[in-house]
Order: sequence, then C-alpha cells, then structure tokens
Amino acid sequence: MVVIGGSLSRGSTLALPVLVGGGVDREVWYQVQSVLTAHQCAVEATQVHGHYLKGTIHCGQCGSRLIVSNAKNRHGNVYCYFVCSGRHSKRTDCTRQAMLIEDVEKLVEDYYSRVQITPAQQDALAGMLHHEFDRLMAAETEELERLTTSRDRLESEQDRLMQAHYADAIPLTVLKREQDRIVAELDKVTRRIDAHFGDYADARAHLDDALGLLANCADIYARCDDTNRRLCNQAFFTKVYIDEDNELRVEHNRPFEMLLDPQVNANALTWAADAHKARTSTNVSVGKGSSLVRGVDVKGLEPLTFRV
Repeated sequence: MVVIGGSLSRGSTLALPVLVGGGVDREVWYQVQSVLTAHQCAVEATQVHGHYLKGTIHCGQCGSRLIVSNAKNRHGNVYCYFVCSGRHSKRTDCTRQAMLIEDVEKLVEDYYSRVQITPAQQDALAGMLHHEFDRLMAAETEELERLTTSRDRLESEQDRLMQAHYADAIPLTVLKREQDRIVAELDKVTRRIDAHFGDYADARAHLDDALGLLANCADIYARCDDTNRRLCNQAFFTKVYIDEDNELRVEHNRPFEMLLDPQVNANALTWAADAHKARTSTNVSVGKGSSLVRGVDVKGLEPLTFRV
C-alpha cells in the first residue's frame, strides 16, 4: 500500500489532511491512492488549472474540451462559464451554448450520487467477482503443478551437480556452465509461480479498493476540495461529455466501466441470492462457476501493476 503523503505516479500527491480533516475515513484515502496508482494518472498537481473539471469534461456535440470563460456584464458582474473549445477557436462548426460552471459542477456531483452503490451491491459484486477469481485460479492448477514440478526438478539437479563436483566427477568449468543454466531456468520458473499468486492477490485488493470507492464516492466527492475532486474525477473517468440537454455521457476508467455496468450489477445480485439459497438448501449450487459469473469480464482487475 502507498505511504501516507507519498507520491503518486509522475510525482503528484493527494493531500491527506484535506480528506481526513474533512471527515473522510483514512482507509478511503488509501483506496483513492490505490486506484489512481493503478491507472498511472498524470495528476499534474503542480500545474495551475482554471478549474478542477478542466480536462475531464468535453462538449457533447463535437467532443472538444470545455474551457473556462469569464464574462462581465455592464454592471461589472462576472459570470463564469464553460464553453466549447472547438467553437471558441472556430475549429469546428459546433453550436453548443455556454454553460454556467456552477451548473456543470452540480451535474457531476449529482452523477456521483446516482452511481454510488449500496452495501448490498458492494457485497454482491465482491462475492461474485472473488468467486470468479477462485475459478480462474483453480483453472490454472494444472499449469501451477507443472511449474512446481519443474522448480523441484531444477533444484534437485543443482544438488546433484554440487555432489558430483565435490566427488571430483565434473570439472569446475562444467559445474559453472551448468549452474548458470539451471539458475536462469529456475529464476524464470520461480517468477512465474510468484506471479501466479501475486497477480491475483493484487487484483483482488484492487477490486476491494474500487468497490470501497464506489460505495462512498458521493460522500468523498462532496467533502473534497478542488484539488482532490480533480483526483477523484481522474480515478473514475476518462471523459465526461455534457450533451445539449445537460445530460452526462460518461466514459469510465477501468475497472469502473465494468463495476457500474447494469447487467453486471443485476447478475451480481442474482448470484448473491443464489449463494444465499445454496447455504440453506442442498438443491441449489453456485459452485464451479455459474453462467452469471463466467459472463463477467474482469478486465481492469487482471494482473497489472496495481500498487507502489
């Protein structure tokens, strides 16, 4: 897990006192850090930005980024808008009207409230996806056994070589050449065995972090300052489009695109109900991977470099 106050990718940091001091649990801060590290976000915390949504939100009509524009009326009152950069620079024929910044801020806040999952959804998704990890690991048992056999064979070969050398049965040059070969093969096999367990452990931890964020995302976002709102948006979204009717179209970062899929959530709740029945009846089984579980794409949770 990352160290409190430690660096995110590309030298950026998330200000822990803002989150913890604002009433957000310390563990939630860890979860935000974990997800941001997994995406290797270019957080750009040292640069000056006009607004924390800048770079995230885009015009729903032409796809151009929205930029900040401050308009002053004849009474000297300043009104802050988001405007389409394509229309502003005349690069596109976009006709999207300017939007009050406070209205766009409210749209994003409301979105977090809509997608925040319930404890029941969190438990159902965790149960179904951890079950899928169990199935995937079991499916690789034969490969793991083969790797383990290879490791044992190489270690035994090492011992026999040393014994032969001590008995003056082979010269030192042959011993060195064979030992170098065995060490290289053993290193490759050992790394593959370690990766088998380590990758799944990291993926499981990343899943739990992501679900923890989804279960608290509206509360976290409401309590964050502008800097940390930028970080939350980078963790959840690749792009947010503002359509003409002021509706949001969102492209989620992995793994949120999968965790917020309505069909995946419906499958998870069904899976959880089946699992509950299985605990109380011998006639219902959710073992050996139901079709609900196998239909889930766990991309975004597969072996990656999730933590620093």
